[in-house]
Amino acid sequence: MLKWLNPWVILAFILALAGATGYGIHLGKSLEQAKQGRQLSLEQKIQTTIATEVSKIKVTNTVVRGKVETITRENIVYRDCRNDPAVVGLLNDILAGKTSVAAGDRKLPAVEPVGR
Repeated sequence: MLKWLNPWVILAFILALAGATGYGIHLGKSLEQAKQGRQLSLEQKIQTTIATEVSKIKVTNTVVRGKVETITRENIVYRDCRNDPAVVGLLNDILAGKTSVAAGDRKLPAVEPVGR
């Protein structure tokens, strides 16, 4: 039953395992080198294509003469906006509920048709 446990059989098994491991590593390296070679050739093809396309670009200098338009924009600075004392008093009256003007006692002006 234990005849196959001969030291030579065990040594042969270890050597076969080491050989298979070495072959697997060699195969993996060669596959990776082939993949990197394809990648490198693809990058070189892309670079040559880009270089030929860039060399086809022609630079032309044109002078445009025209009217200059100036656009003025005003930016509101809210720290400069101040309420006068009359407005502050009205706002305080509204907040305190002391206002005499009700919101519903006003009417909208009549609508006039637009002439065409």
